Amino acid sequence: MSNSTTIYKIGGVFLLPFLWWLCADTFAFVSPLLLPNLTTVINRLYSLITTGTITQDLLATMYRWTIGFSLGVTTGTLVGLMLGVSNRLRSFFEFPFEFFRSMPITAIFPLFLIIFGIDDPSKIAMAFTPTFLLMVVNTSYGVLLTDPTRRKVAVVFGATQLQTFRKIIMMDALPQVFVGLRLALTQSLIVVVVSEMFIGTDFGLGQRVYDSYLTNSVSTLYALLIVLGIIGYIFNRLVLLAEAKFVFWAGK
Repeated sequence: MSNSTTIYKIGGVFLLPFLWWLCADTFAFVSPLLLPNLTTVINRLYSLITTGTITQDLLATMYRWTIGFSLGVTTGTLVGLMLGVSNRLRSFFEFPFEFFRSMPITAIFPLFLIIFGIDDPSKIAMAFTPTFLLMVVNTSYGVLLTDPTRRKVAVVFGATQLQTFRKIIMMDALPQVFVGLRLALTQSLIVVVVSEMFIGTDFGLGQRVYDSYLTNSVSTLYALLIVLGIIGYIFNRLVLLAEAKFVFWAGK
């Protein structure tokens, strides 16, 4: 990465705080009821972290999201690989997957409540569902995008079906799999937080966001939103780092 690129990246990190500081702290363009001072929010965030107030909520949200996301990625990738290599399976399951993938996940919250109740299983299931569907679709398309010439050459040189699958099909599908990972990561985290807000729970970042809204604690609300944004950014960067390591040939 060049020095100029690094400078621009660092500048991008400070852009939003700078604009916030100008609008709320310096010129007071926006009412504190809508956008509190940046320093007030930073102090509140510092207080939430140092006093441990946010710890249990953070752990509860990460627990639900980690289980749902991990199960969705594992099963979704396996099913996507099977659908990608089998035209019959893909044709048979095309409508069910597209039907549920096109349906807003929040619209079926009541169904999850009826099946799993109001505790953690329902929230884990809601994190699992969009992850699973996105991984199935992206993985299967990744398999379909495999270069047929490479597969034929491998067969000509005596490669077995298993070797062709491992060395060509899976490798060619990896870039699309990582696209699905990034999309699923964001969607599943959103769903977990929203489920905590509207289904309710004793602990969770979504519940704390909703409580802050109800009590008109705007500084706490913005502090929690910053935490959620940082969490999403960190995990997205980790996926990008993994992609750069395992799919280093993509685009070359």
